[in-house]
Amino acid sequence: MYIYLCSLRILILPLQEGKMLNLQKRIKGVDTNKQYMETRMCIREKLLTEEVRDMEREFKKDKTVRVSFPNIGVLHEMHLTVTPNEGFYKGGIFHFDIKVPVEYNHVPPVVKCLTRIWHPNIQEDGAICLSILRENSLDGFGWLPTRNISQVVHGLASLFGDLMDFEDPLNKEAADQFQKSRPEFEYKVRDYINRFARQ
Repeated sequence: MYIYLCSLRILILPLQEGKMLNLQKRIKGVDTNKQYMETRMCIREKLLTEEVRDMEREFKKDKTVRVSFPNIGVLHEMHLTVTPNEGFYKGGIFHFDIKVPVEYNHVPPVVKCLTRIWHPNIQEDGAICLSILRENSLDGFGWLPTRNISQVVHGLASLFGDLMDFEDPLNKEAADQFQKSRPEFEYKVRDYINRFARQ
């Protein structure tokens, strides 16, 4: 009992003196403690080393998804290429930039679509609406520390199929066009693919 109380006092003292910051402050960059950042980077790299090995096996035979690393030895910067083989976006080649922050796996990766696209859940500037990429998602499918990059890749690939959401769009104009005139929506999707998604 005495040891527990002593341990408790030791833990409480730094908090009272303001020496410890909570995770949210660290995420926002308030804590610049070098040792903390080095520890987080080591944790991130260890997690990514395991995840990349798993992804290599998982996506080895999948011809619609390819993950690559622009900088050799840098696992926290990835490039994803999605080439749907069915649906509205069949024949397009869509590129995504995935950056994994130091606070990973407590926060989700930052993803941007590099290919201009006409899609209800992806804005033309590359912003993406996907629950798994949100820290605080209302639908319960948001980011959790138990999630991983492989799940993000699956989610992004699914945006070209069963996860396309016209009810809660990011690109409202694309969703409205689909609701009003599906042929016009399909025509614009094909036009964007022909102009922007061939490489």
